[in-house]
Amino acid sequence: AFRAYYEYLPKGSFTVEYTIRLNQGGRFQLPPTRVEALYAPEMFGELPNASLEVQP
Repeated sequence: AFRAYYEYLPKGSFTVEYTIRLNQGGRFQLPPTRVEALYAPEMFGELPNASLEVQP
């Protein structure tokens, strides 16, 4: 799991990039990306992630 905490994010789009290491080939489905307010979890956004295929 990847977690990041931000004191402030401006309104609009925001991109976060991170590196993952896959130890074997195959088709993988990452869980949805979810963002929520720390003290108001009812305020959230969620996007599905596309599956990816790794060739050995």
